[in-house]
Amino acid sequence: VLSAQSGGSGFTVIDPFTEGRKVVDRGELVSPPDADRVQVHAENGGVRSMRLLALDLSADLKSVRRFLVTAEPGGRGQWAAPAEVADYQLRVPRPLVQTGVYSMVRDARLSFLLAAVFVFPLTFLLTSFRWHELLKALDIRIGQSKAFILNMVGAFYNTFMPGSTGGDVIKAIYVARFTEHRTRAVVSVLVDRVIGLLALVILGGSMAVYYTLAHRGDPTTHSTPKVAMGCGAILVATVGGIVLLYFPTLRRITGLGWVLDHMPMQKQVQKTLETMVILARRPMLVAAAVGITFPVHMTVVLSAMLSGMAFGLPLAPMYYWVVVPVVVLVASIPISPQGAGVMEAFAIALTRTAGASVSEAVALTMSIRTVQILWNLTGGIWVLRGDYHAPTAAEQAELEIEEPSTPGADSASV
Repeated sequence: VLSAQSGGSGFTVIDPFTEGRKVVDRGELVSPPDADRVQVHAENGGVRSMRLLALDLSADLKSVRRFLVTAEPGGRGQWAAPAEVADYQLRVPRPLVQTGVYSMVRDARLSFLLAAVFVFPLTFLLTSFRWHELLKALDIRIGQSKAFILNMVGAFYNTFMPGSTGGDVIKAIYVARFTEHRTRAVVSVLVDRVIGLLALVILGGSMAVYYTLAHRGDPTTHSTPKVAMGCGAILVATVGGIVLLYFPTLRRITGLGWVLDHMPMQKQVQKTLETMVILARRPMLVAAAVGITFPVHMTVVLSAMLSGMAFGLPLAPMYYWVVVPVVVLVASIPISPQGAGVMEAFAIALTRTAGASVSEAVALTMSIRTVQILWNLTGGIWVLRGDYHAPTAAEQAELEIEEPSTPGADSASV
């Protein structure tokens, strides 16, 4: 394997075994292949499967000028023109030189990194306000400052718990202590999270559709239709679930009503349905909560974009609006702390068609995760003071204690 460093119009190629150096012209270098084999037209009119060794790409990485192929494993390569290759489509264009994470961090533009860090706190202010408004709609009044503190405490524990939503459990337990409507308090956290995720799906899906239509024929659009369809499927499933929940006849026909009636902790189940009734009677508030969420995700995308610009990633500005929502969404799956590993897999899959290397995709996810963790840790201020700690089993059991019924609430009308 050769490592290369830019040197004017050419490159200095270093042999890792002998450490010998050789300056070569850019035209002498090739890009790694994006497929194992290609079909090459034979002289007899048929096609022949040949091993693809390398690609000679155009300067913009959008088309192939020549294919380096061989008929035998380890055999001498030969050049084939695009007209000689059948049914080939460039999907994963790779640059001549792929920079490592260390080099990107070392050479990063500090001004862009600082901007990426200091724009991020806006997300906590907006999400705290959104949750506070949901709590007010459920007759839970804890004050904006208390909502902000609990939001930050939940963010702090998100840093160490599986997924990026694990701290929601902590937040739910603590907010339940400030009201007799404990089930409503817990449901408010769940609804707040669902609203956030749905807005993320809408943003990512919409931008994927826009990018696909605006960049037809561009290799980077290979993955965007899949993103759009995936987001669309999630939205359809969500709407279907809401319709099923709110119409008793459908619940009865589908058997969901029977399942709900035979679930354990029936007191909490019925209280949850009552809470959903209350929210259903405030559609404008729920719509406003969704609207508030878009600036939250836009801030996250902007922060990631600034980080990508600092590292010199080969991504178009608009493409961040497709990649980042998906990467952040999968990080919410409670598999590993902060979605470690899951984020990287999706980032690599979505950015490689834009010419990004694995190192560059990792740098993007690393920047998203690091900026968030940096601000999540500020929630430790209240944890270290002793005001908030990880709840014990006994404290978690408090949520199961029966609470007073709500006058006038009718779960059957859900």
